[in-house]
Amino acid sequence: MKENRKILLLGLGRANLAVAEFLVNKGCELYLYEEHIDMISDTARELIRRGNIRNHCRDNYDLVVTSPGFPEQNEVIKMLRTKGIPIIDEIEFTFQQLNKAKIIAVTGTNGKSTTASMISNILSSANIRNFLGGNISPGRPFSMSLFSEPYDYYVLEISSFQLMRIEKFHPYIAVLMNISRDHLNWHRNFEEYRTAKMRIFLNQEKSDYAVLNEDDSNIKRALDDIKSQIVFFGSNARTGAWFNGMFAYAQEKLFSVEKFRLEGEHNKINALASIAVAKLLYIDTSKIEKGLITFKPLPHRLEDIGTIQGVRYVNNSMCTNEIAAIASFKAVMGPKIVILGGKDKGDKAEDYLSILVEQAKACVILGDNAAHIANFFETNGFATFTIASSMDDALIKARQFAAPGDIILLNPGFASFDYFANFADRGEAFKDAVRKN
Repeated sequence: MKENRKILLLGLGRANLAVAEFLVNKGCELYLYEEHIDMISDTARELIRRGNIRNHCRDNYDLVVTSPGFPEQNEVIKMLRTKGIPIIDEIEFTFQQLNKAKIIAVTGTNGKSTTASMISNILSSANIRNFLGGNISPGRPFSMSLFSEPYDYYVLEISSFQLMRIEKFHPYIAVLMNISRDHLNWHRNFEEYRTAKMRIFLNQEKSDYAVLNEDDSNIKRALDDIKSQIVFFGSNARTGAWFNGMFAYAQEKLFSVEKFRLEGEHNKINALASIAVAKLLYIDTSKIEKGLITFKPLPHRLEDIGTIQGVRYVNNSMCTNEIAAIASFKAVMGPKIVILGGKDKGDKAEDYLSILVEQAKACVILGDNAAHIANFFETNGFATFTIASSMDDALIKARQFAAPGDIILLNPGFASFDYFANFADRGEAFKDAVRKN
């Protein structure tokens, strides 16, 4: 990184903060455009002061490093594009500083955080030093690794937003979990979203690996564009990672599926992707087994909060799209009172709502799209629901439906940016409400 470059940071939240620290230490001339300057952290404010970071006021920058929250339709992005200024993401920026790093990158609509964390846990079980980060939350941005000694492997969750702006980013192993409709409030259409996901393979070579879900038709239709060696996982992946009572890789039986403790078929699929990666790294089966059976669910992903007066509470706030909502609902066994709703991302999730009509004991709606969900329930003859005004109110109303043996499940199916800062904020609000109500 050359010193004295003029660099614009778009946003100074979680993703860009370590980039800013790195550039301040390099003596770069930094500018900032922040749409929510009143919401930035005290750490960011101190860095602005210490690094003499100035407000965006020019159009001849050498480079722009953007947070994922700026879509291509943003007016500032469009203006910078007309000037021909390079615009990259924190992921691409960090890779360019660590361009010899061995990267295991995981993307997909659902399951990427859990799978990346499983892979990291397997590597740690095999005493392989690894950095876990990227888009994963809670977790560390990739740029945090700029302040550490090199790792053997960097295990990264990568979003479609980040993949839209890669140039040289080159994972040794790229994992694509699945592709379904999501983030259509950021991407112009589903085809752009699908294309963004496939960019994870853009810079791979024949010596690299693409680990793919064989059961996903949206992935299989684009195999011709992948130059690296393909390894499959899934229920039908007999040449890769699969299961039938036993986890297996090709024809090698590994260990019993019953030893794996996470709920849901979708988590078994996540485990298969992790097994495929571990086998490519020649990790011993005993270490793979240890890494999977000791893995604990991440916060806000089917997180068991406990049982109070016979009612079990499960926090699945991370569930922000329809496919995840359906898989999670099916994973939790028992009569369920579901708290759902939030910010519409371009999908009405009517398949999920139909399942709730058929199978939920009751529902409590919390979110901007409450009227749409309530209308769907009424139209389809489902009357056991109510609308809440806050998470505390949602818990109180959910308990009115519940009896011993039931489950109160936060399974929104929609984004959190209506009443909450993010999905983690929503999940913590649920946990707080359980404790105090």
